[in-house]
Amino acid sequence: MNRRLTGLTAAIAVSLSLTACSGSGDQEGAAQPAKKTQIYLVDGNTTQYGDEFKAGTFDGVKGVIPGGKSTGEFRDRLLSVDPGLKDFAYAVESYDSVIVTALAAEAAKSDKPNLIAAKMRDVSNAPGEKCTTYAACAKLLRAGSEIDFDGLSGPIDLNRTGSPSAASVGVFQYGKDNTYQPIGYETGKVSADPEPLPEQEISGSGAPGDGRLVFGSLLPQTGDLSYLGPPMSAGVKVAVDELNDQGGVLGEDVRLVSADSGDGTPNIAPQETDKLLDQDADVIVGTASSSVSLSVLDKIVNAGVLNISPSVTSPAFDTFPDRGLFFRLMQSDALQGGVLANTMSNDGYTDIAILVRQDAWGQGLAAGIEAAFGASGGNVVATRFYAADSGGFTAEVNAVKAADPDAIALVGFDETKKIVPELIKAGLWMGR
Repeated sequence: MNRRLTGLTAAIAVSLSLTACSGSGDQEGAAQPAKKTQIYLVDGNTTQYGDEFKAGTFDGVKGVIPGGKSTGEFRDRLLSVDPGLKDFAYAVESYDSVIVTALAAEAAKSDKPNLIAAKMRDVSNAPGEKCTTYAACAKLLRAGSEIDFDGLSGPIDLNRTGSPSAASVGVFQYGKDNTYQPIGYETGKVSADPEPLPEQEISGSGAPGDGRLVFGSLLPQTGDLSYLGPPMSAGVKVAVDELNDQGGVLGEDVRLVSADSGDGTPNIAPQETDKLLDQDADVIVGTASSSVSLSVLDKIVNAGVLNISPSVTSPAFDTFPDRGLFFRLMQSDALQGGVLANTMSNDGYTDIAILVRQDAWGQGLAAGIEAAFGASGGNVVATRFYAADSGGFTAEVNAVKAADPDAIALVGFDETKKIVPELIKAGLWMGR
């Protein structure tokens, strides 16, 4: 597995560009003084912890989240549909998932999922006239022009297996109030455009269309990733509202139906997917989790329905037999793992441990971190997997402590709230 993922990591351009964020002050680029340990988080647990912990608990912790920045104007639009939003993770990718699919439907002149799938690369890649809004792009399509849509998350540029050829990863740092702020963004490009496997080619007649495009939202309303549900759902809602404000798609208003993807424990996504299929969804946006997506993707594509995820990152999707109906706007975990490994190495750490959730997402991300950190000349002194529904994490934390790392990559979801106190108890973290 390591050799395979090392090759995948090598396909990512080594020169990742770090772009400063306004307001980062003198934190940016400054190597932190060596401590006993330094904690790093990933997209599953980089969230605003606020007053859930004693002030200063997360001070100095760093995290990475794949995805583009939300502009102030777009955040205002998100807040207009959900005033209670606190996080904005994957909102721009959720919005872009709807818009690029709607443009593909316009290009196909159909709401049939297989015909839409055949146009996804045409509307998002060169050649074609650059455009950045649904209104401008749809006008060009209706005039018979080719387009190259760039979304709020940046250029989409889907490859032949439905993944983006470039993506951004934000680097964040927590302050004494246990909330994070961005300190930089790195953009990585994947040089390879893999040849699809035969079972990844569009085949069959697909689900029938009726002239009206129906989006199904399959995003987390419950479970460990429920904090991601509101911003992602808001991104979908803003996009659907925009489509209908512009006259809809194919001359008809777009319809949105919603279901809960959960987090896999218990696995509610299959029956929730059935609800969307029963409501004639042409396109399902979701899920947020790689492992949950893998549990329902067969059901979706075998129904002839297009599936686009704003956020899944497992390398397993690169070779999944999806009949050409699966797309995602987030590159594989090799990219996030590479950015995290680079951040840890640039901060001066040489011996790291990885404490990781045992599932498809965790395994892929851990392997990506291992490969990239090893390539930088560092040592991964321990990789310890844990069961997310475990009654405690003391054994795993003690195993990491015994390896004597100078930094720890904690790859998890909401169970992080239980693991961090164990790290503090073991003397592996005490804030700044």
